[in-house]
Amino acid sequence: MNGKLREIKIVDDNTQEIACDGGGGALGHPKIYLPFGNKKWVDCYYCGQRFAKAGYETPAEKYQREKSA
Repeated sequence: MNGKLREIKIVDDNTQEIACDGGGGALGHPKIYLPFGNKKWVDCYYCGQRFAKAGYETPAEKYQREKSA
């Protein structure tokens, strides 16, 4: 993983798996398919791109929501 912060890509709630090629071209990586299973998000193990379903909260957002409840 390259350690760069990347935008979280939101996908449809019905998505079962997502493909990632690191952005394609010479700077990308081999295309892989990442299954969601029962999770709300998956991270690419090559480039760190996060793919999330609607309703995903970052740990900071979850903490703020729980703190204000």
